[in-house]
Amino acid sequence: MKKTTRKLLSLAMASAMAASLLTGCGGGGANETTAAAGTEKTEVGKTETEAGSTEAEAAAEGTADADYSQDVITYGMTQAWDTINPYGSSSGSIYQNLVCDKLYDRLAFIEEAGTDVTPRGAKSWESADDGKAAVFHLDENAKWHDGEPVTASDWVFTAQLITNPKFDYGLRSEFNTWAGTDDTGTEESEKSVQVEAVDDYTLKINFKSVIPVEDWLILHNKYFYVLPEHLLKDMAPEEIKTSDFWKAPVGSGPCTFISELSGSEMQLGSFADYHMGAPKFGKLVLKVIAATNTITSIAAGEMDGFFQAPTVDDALAAKDMGLNVEQSAEPTTVAVFLINNQNVPDKKVRQAMSYAIDKQMLIDQSLQGQGVPATTCIIPGSQYEFGTKWERNVDKAKELLAEAGWDSGKTLKMVVTSARESMAAVIQQNLAEAGINIEVQTVELATMFSGLQDGTYDLGICGSTAMDYPLWMAGYYDNKNATYCQITDTKYAEIQDAIAAELDEAKRKELINDYQELLYDEMPLVMLYNGYSFSVKSDRFQGYNGFEGGVNNQKVWEWSVAK
Repeated sequence: MKKTTRKLLSLAMASAMAASLLTGCGGGGANETTAAAGTEKTEVGKTETEAGSTEAEAAAEGTADADYSQDVITYGMTQAWDTINPYGSSSGSIYQNLVCDKLYDRLAFIEEAGTDVTPRGAKSWESADDGKAAVFHLDENAKWHDGEPVTASDWVFTAQLITNPKFDYGLRSEFNTWAGTDDTGTEESEKSVQVEAVDDYTLKINFKSVIPVEDWLILHNKYFYVLPEHLLKDMAPEEIKTSDFWKAPVGSGPCTFISELSGSEMQLGSFADYHMGAPKFGKLVLKVIAATNTITSIAAGEMDGFFQAPTVDDALAAKDMGLNVEQSAEPTTVAVFLINNQNVPDKKVRQAMSYAIDKQMLIDQSLQGQGVPATTCIIPGSQYEFGTKWERNVDKAKELLAEAGWDSGKTLKMVVTSARESMAAVIQQNLAEAGINIEVQTVELATMFSGLQDGTYDLGICGSTAMDYPLWMAGYYDNKNATYCQITDTKYAEIQDAIAAELDEAKRKELINDYQELLYDEMPLVMLYNGYSFSVKSDRFQGYNGFEGGVNNQKVWEWSVAK
């Protein structure tokens, strides 16, 4: 397992990341989604962008090497992207990021499960000013799709734009760690954000407090796409979002824009001058496809790959069909049993629930055994795991309930989406064995979220994606915001702050152990299991890692088609 040299996290950053992860934690994760395929037509059935794309398509295809200029990769997205403006969406969805990741560059590449941070727009970096700044040495070979060089000035221009209150950007708070911004990530005065060009190829970002570079990159790099100053500098900030620039944008990523069918399809070309190496294909076609059609589309030769982890059942079925199926190196999918800590205030009752739930049965039922029982938010096998193992003990659960004076006549309300009904039935039976009665309600995702937040429901089940650093889940324990567990105790935030501020690795690991012991003792929620993800692709699709997308980026420059 690869590790970065330092993975300290600030609470604010981890909270923001966890909040982002929570937005996808409804039921079966991506398995619940279906495609939305509305298209906006113009004359003769063409979209506005498609109608004028002939020249763009020819130019884009012309950038690819003759040996593979005719090769086409078709890649499925089970949800549509919001927009091809990287700062035009307030959702921050992974689908949005994965599309923009191909057109625009970011400073670094985040490896599968966050196990490492490697060069991309920047070829190296280091902390400065005793940890309150990060210095990035940019790749001098990076170019815009129109051939102009990408310089530190472009990154500064972008930073000043996205923190400008006149620029409409819903995720501005992702940059509130930058010096010169307020808590919302907005500049405190005109161009006050302290992101500066030391020289043409050296970028310096100043922070409000100590933040290790890798921590910032892991959590916020996915939102920081560089924009071309030479093409946008003469526009007023309030006009940029609605500019015609986005109809055929010029980026510096591995792919060039060809055309778009709104909500349905996008065609991209290979950028021959991409500094990480030109993708070895002529065209990449991104198609919105229903989740139920992904495996069959690959089997029929209509699709080369898709972004959405298939269910274990689908993955095993695909393997039986002879398709190319891979399993993730890390068990990064997680299932969490959420407990409203205001409605269930006694930790002994929450501990009893943990002892009563049969996690292995849930793994066998939901994942066909392809998972590991979880104890805390640390991924099993991580360097930070402190050794506590799960065990089911119904007698211990009954003992704890007796100590807590639990009223066996009380019924708790549990809410799930339809994809989690079978899991809820197992948990309902498990808890009943210990003497806890629950009533299960099936609702839509939005209703589940709001009901957990306002206290209508006592319990719920959430799915998410974990990363290999200790505070990825900090937002679940946030006492400052209305989380699904309704936590008001400050002790979680206090130890998270201590971990984030500790630079000595040995002391930091001690704090992480203390953190896990606190979570295991207080049991504010129950970690059910960590599961492995699966990827299915065609045999012709080469250089593809089906799990990199889970951290919002993909090495498209390594993609090719087998001859």
